[in-house]
Amino acid sequence: MAIKYKWLAERLESLIQKNIQNGINKLPTEQELCSRYHVSRQTVRMALAVLQQKGLIEKKQGSGSHITGRSSQYQENIVDVLISSNQDYIYPTVLNDIRNTLSEKGFSQQVFVTANQVCKEREILLQLSENPPRGLIVEGCKSALPNPNLDLYYQIIKKGCQIVFLYNNYPALHDCITIKDDNLYGSALLVRHLAEMGHLHIGGIFKSDDLQGIERYQGYIETLRILGIPLQDEHVCWFASRELDGLLRAKDARFLNNMLKYALSSCTAVICYNDLIAYYLIDELLQAGYQLPDDMAVAAFDNSYFSNSDILTVTTLSHRPHEMGKTVAEAVIKKLSGLPVSSQEIRWELNLKESTSVQTARI
Repeated sequence: MAIKYKWLAERLESLIQKNIQNGINKLPTEQELCSRYHVSRQTVRMALAVLQQKGLIEKKQGSGSHITGRSSQYQENIVDVLISSNQDYIYPTVLNDIRNTLSEKGFSQQVFVTANQVCKEREILLQLSENPPRGLIVEGCKSALPNPNLDLYYQIIKKGCQIVFLYNNYPALHDCITIKDDNLYGSALLVRHLAEMGHLHIGGIFKSDDLQGIERYQGYIETLRILGIPLQDEHVCWFASRELDGLLRAKDARFLNNMLKYALSSCTAVICYNDLIAYYLIDELLQAGYQLPDDMAVAAFDNSYFSNSDILTVTTLSHRPHEMGKTVAEAVIKKLSGLPVSSQEIRWELNLKESTSVQTARI
């Protein structure tokens, strides 16, 4: 009996891996296992108990033995995260939600910071490619541009690592799941709100080298067209990672000052790529003598602490609490467990604050 149940447990471990590859999240019933392997019900139950002790399955009353996606080796139950930052802005909250969700299912987490630099991303991927983790959550670097590290991603995927993208993706890796913002819908919410307030000259500030910026621009221009508001090219402003780094490191807002002088001066409202841009733009507007929000309504994405300034709170978009981090972690776990999972776009919700509260817009 002792030899038989251990023999069966080994074969069921192999079956678990095959089931995961085939998108099957359960083991056959005890009766089916008895018939397939020509063993007694007691032998099957003892073998399943071994798998449960190793964390490979969890038994659910009336539902059978479900695959957890974990490995019997603790050091292998790691899901790595490649992200542009782990300290600033929205990242600490998202990372904490990822960590908590993974931990509940028996997975641990390692975080690698790319600083949104493809060279740093390559260094990390070279390190990981030697012994890839079970899963990898990736925020792409400069995702609107061609990525030079696809060869390493292909190598890691070939070794069995499950990759799920967060916020953006690399189109060449089209088989990978992506959990991202519904940016077209988000821009539509902001444009429609400003139009309802009477604004017909709505500017936009977008990030040029990340897909989020391109998508937010797309939602902006499409909604203007739908509402019959002419798009003025001179009202659209672009910045890249270099300018954002300067803003974060040295509070260098000269690019925003130039946008205000040469592109936004004839606007009555502006949509900002995120709360950080809105926060520093408001400072530039006040220094230029604008009365806010009467002279310029400001709206943005993310609902971070930057949108709650003592000077002026900013109308912004948010997700439901913990939604993004929990969803991306659950997507990885499902992939590892053999469950079906699809890419998702998380809907934005509008948070009305002081920056768009003007009752009569200047037209």
